[in-house]
Amino acid sequence: MVHRRPTSPATQRRHDISACLDRAYDRGGLTLLVDGLAGMGKTTILRELARQAFEADRWPVTYVTADEVERAEPYAFIGRLLASGLPTDGDLVPDATTQTVPVAQACLRAILAPHGAPGRVIVVDDAQWVDPESVRVLRYVLPRVNRRVLVAIGVRTPHEPGGFGDYLHGLTSGSHHDLHYRAEPLTAPQIQALAVEQFGVGIAARNAEQLRLSTGGSFLAIDSIFGRLTRAEISQLHLAWNIPIRRVGAVDNPLLHRHERMSAPARATAELVCLAGHEISRATLARAARRLGEGVHVEEAIGAGVLSESGFGATIIPAHDLIGHAIAQTVDHERSRAVSRVLADVTDGYRSVMHALRGAEEWTAQLRGQVTDYVRRAVARASYANASRVLRAALDLATDAAVRHDLLVDLALVHLRNNSGYEVLDLLPELEDLPRSLLREFIVVMIGAHRTDQPFPHERTAAMLAPSEDPDELTIQAFLSFVLVIMTMRTADRSPVPGLIAAARHFFSLVPATPEALSDERLAWMVAPREYLVLLDAYELVQLQLGGDLRALASRLPEVERARRAMPEGSLRVDVTVALAGNEVALGRLGRARDLAEEATDLSNRVSKAWAAGTVRIILADCMIRQGDLAAATDVLAVIVDLSYDVLDVETRPVAAAMAAIVAAIRGEETAHLLAQARVIDDIAWEGYGRDLPVLAGCEAARALGDPAEILALTSPDRVGGIVNTQYGFLTYRAHALLDLGDHVAAAELIGELERRRAAGTWLEYWGTLAWLRARLAEHHDAGAARAMYEDAVATRDYPLPAALTYIDYGHLLAGQGDASGARRAWDSARAILERLGAGAYLPRVRAALESLADGDRIARSRLVADLTRREHEIAGHLAQGRSNQEIAVLLVVSEATVRFHVSNVLRKLHLSSRAQVARVLHGPGDPA
Repeated sequence: MVHRRPTSPATQRRHDISACLDRAYDRGGLTLLVDGLAGMGKTTILRELARQAFEADRWPVTYVTADEVERAEPYAFIGRLLASGLPTDGDLVPDATTQTVPVAQACLRAILAPHGAPGRVIVVDDAQWVDPESVRVLRYVLPRVNRRVLVAIGVRTPHEPGGFGDYLHGLTSGSHHDLHYRAEPLTAPQIQALAVEQFGVGIAARNAEQLRLSTGGSFLAIDSIFGRLTRAEISQLHLAWNIPIRRVGAVDNPLLHRHERMSAPARATAELVCLAGHEISRATLARAARRLGEGVHVEEAIGAGVLSESGFGATIIPAHDLIGHAIAQTVDHERSRAVSRVLADVTDGYRSVMHALRGAEEWTAQLRGQVTDYVRRAVARASYANASRVLRAALDLATDAAVRHDLLVDLALVHLRNNSGYEVLDLLPELEDLPRSLLREFIVVMIGAHRTDQPFPHERTAAMLAPSEDPDELTIQAFLSFVLVIMTMRTADRSPVPGLIAAARHFFSLVPATPEALSDERLAWMVAPREYLVLLDAYELVQLQLGGDLRALASRLPEVERARRAMPEGSLRVDVTVALAGNEVALGRLGRARDLAEEATDLSNRVSKAWAAGTVRIILADCMIRQGDLAAATDVLAVIVDLSYDVLDVETRPVAAAMAAIVAAIRGEETAHLLAQARVIDDIAWEGYGRDLPVLAGCEAARALGDPAEILALTSPDRVGGIVNTQYGFLTYRAHALLDLGDHVAAAELIGELERRRAAGTWLEYWGTLAWLRARLAEHHDAGAARAMYEDAVATRDYPLPAALTYIDYGHLLAGQGDASGARRAWDSARAILERLGAGAYLPRVRAALESLADGDRIARSRLVADLTRREHEIAGHLAQGRSNQEIAVLLVVSEATVRFHVSNVLRKLHLSSRAQVARVLHGPGDPA
């Protein structure tokens, strides 16, 4: 047995990167995730990829590094990306108020702009620091470019559940197109191989193991230790038993070795940059150094590999985030605070306030003024994340109970205004301990509403609704009464909802019409009585829908629609539009529902977060799926996955998984993991839109696999009997499953029930027509009647997938009746629809049916042709070539009368009425003669 020396990890990585580039060039692009623990060499891998791509000179290369400090700045990373050399039109300068989709579309234009090459390479390092707004843009962009662009992204592990790294891991793992490269800890043999590559000589296995244990196998740490060896030590390695290991400790960290070897002035400069925690311009760095009485020694730090230039030398950053963090940790508290105070003076905006807080030794009135002023301006710009981070930093500094009280209330109200109360759940115990007041109770109830492990405190909320004469308290009470409506709608018992809506209307009739009447400006966002009254009207319509009073719903809906159109653009208009879109689905007006959902989605991209920000996209995707627009639905579902972790309507998470499972099942893709995610809806006590979609997803997956017994299990009364918000599509699947299993009696009973439900408007034909079901049932006792019913059924093509499946069943009926041409027409129609849908689960069935029909045709034609004499077969061949009797007579040297005699016999034996049909019998339809 031959034992091969392990390849150096550096060499192996270069080889892997080369293979990745070749694959990207061959396939026109892909997404590459490079992840691993801190220090495992992700940056080295990405830089090597950029180097190889640059040297290959096939596609232009863009390299962008995310900055931790900019994670607090909305769209900061996208700004970096667009400024990195990509062609932009300059029309879009995103800020906190800019919605995701316009920014994403600008990025797409920039990335896909013509540039003289078939593709592009984009490398993103330290993507764990990409700001949340930019993450949403990237999640929109990546699926749309990874067939034309190589996007290589480095992310530190472990991935935050539901975060960007987690998303990238799901995107690339198991993909046949994209790649996932894990930078694993080095093994002892790999460390030995790395030493051979760097020094030309090896090191002992035990020495390599010591290195592995002392560094955790960190590529960066091993490289740092190797880099710390002196020339004399390296020259003696071939004689040494052990490589000198300067052990990693609290201070003796290999990441700090280059820093420690620098001069004291250069170390001071590096400390200043690393303590800043963000890119710092050379001019700002110089001002800060002067204030500290220090010089600027950037070049030495850059030469030592501790600092790095960015923006063509205009700004300075740590060479690696790990280095920056390690250096910052070594600075004593006194110097750290001194540097932060100076940085606060030489920076502005968010950075200045954060540095001022880090540099302060205690809370002061001046700090309070800075924080209050910044938070007010940030909230006005809808920069809620920055306002939150500043307030949290202030809370870390403040110890006085009264000060903490004010800061906690400020922070809570910022998140309530942004509908993101879940982000301050950790502060709920301290909020509960604040002095009792209506405002305190309001905040505690609203924050606690995001705790899905506990029921909403209906009684506690109702106790706060004793009418007050104070405008501020009335505003809070009106808002609470509205929330009480929402939270009661999100329970199994909705019977109190009409009374709660009436009570909320009363409160909104008492509140101020404008915010100027309030004494606490922080509550101004709650003042919109007319808009809330329209929303309450819309919620009344929802109750009519859930109660099955569709006639009253249809009667009242136009009035609410007129009021909706008169509303100003804003989140409340989104919520009203979402409710009406759901109403339209229930009434069977899917086109109108989609129009409303698209309008609400577009508006939600431009205004603050709505209560139903997730549900609006659920409705839109549902409409798209039913209309057969699977590609568009997939795009919407990708956005929902991002949003579902930032909105109150958490039920959208399993529902989105269910819809993704439906699409995957239709396409013939794996659904198990999606169905598992969808099933968690059983843990949610209330019903939102699409409560039945997880059941429908299971039914679709089972139908695609040809498992009618599973459909019956999924749709049993004990499984679906409690669902209220439904159009009973699962009963359509159940009826077909009963027919598949030959239980015609039960099928007939269920079809009769569906007829009654259709008459009442509670069952709709989104999942297949009643005529289709009747035709299938009739096949077993009256084939003639079934044929007529199928003709009625295929006349309805509003919903493509059921229409295609109807054609398939009709084709089987016709084939069984000997009508091969009719069967072929039906199956061709089915195939055209399924190909347009990309319905990979069903296309093989219709193709097999057409192939069997072709096989039957070939057998029948062979039998007919076999009856021809040799001369008749010869004549038939000439007829198939389109030759005239005269031409055939000349070729065969016979008279035209003889040719006419043989032609007559050929047509009679082949059962044809025209000589033009001979070619089809001899060669088959569509085959060359």
